[in-house]
Amino acid sequence: MYQKYIKRFFDFTGALILFILFFPIMIITAVIIKLSLGKLTIKETVLREGINQKPFQMYKIRTKIDGTRGKPDNQRYTTLTKIIDIFRINELPQLFNIIKGDMSFVGPRPFLVNDDLSDYVVSKKRYLVKPGITGLAQINGARSISQKQKLEYDIIYYDKISLLLDLKIILLTPVAVIKEYINYLTQ
Repeated sequence: MYQKYIKRFFDFTGALILFILFFPIMIITAVIIKLSLGKLTIKETVLREGINQKPFQMYKIRTKIDGTRGKPDNQRYTTLTKIIDIFRINELPQLFNIIKGDMSFVGPRPFLVNDDLSDYVVSKKRYLVKPGITGLAQINGARSISQKQKLEYDIIYYDKISLLLDLKIILLTPVAVIKEYINYLTQ
């Protein structure tokens, strides 16, 4: 009942309010990206896996320089786009994914469709909940932990899903983002 009705109510209502509040920030970010990278991309070109592995189009403001896949981060971003990425401002359009019902505030981060995960055991449990903007893996290291650890956190989340756990993850997400920014500054 929590996932089907209560969580969806909070997701929809919260995302709608935040989308309206953050819309000016999204516009300013879009202008910064356009000036910094020369073009603006708000939609992922590759589909993501949602609940029950159903593909969906995830919205996100592109912050990486074209043609830099596989290069070190200092060559993949401009200074401004790296800061936008660290603070996850580029993820704000995913509020629209929540309003549409493709995503939730909290859940496993969605994989790319046809992502090669053959080296890992991927439990079907992670696909029984909607993917989220944030999740257990994001508050426990996000980009600094292995794919295997992320998958383990997805299962822990599924096994313990509750309103209190979602609130805890939402409250700890800004702390994790600030820690990542501090790490970026000290590198």
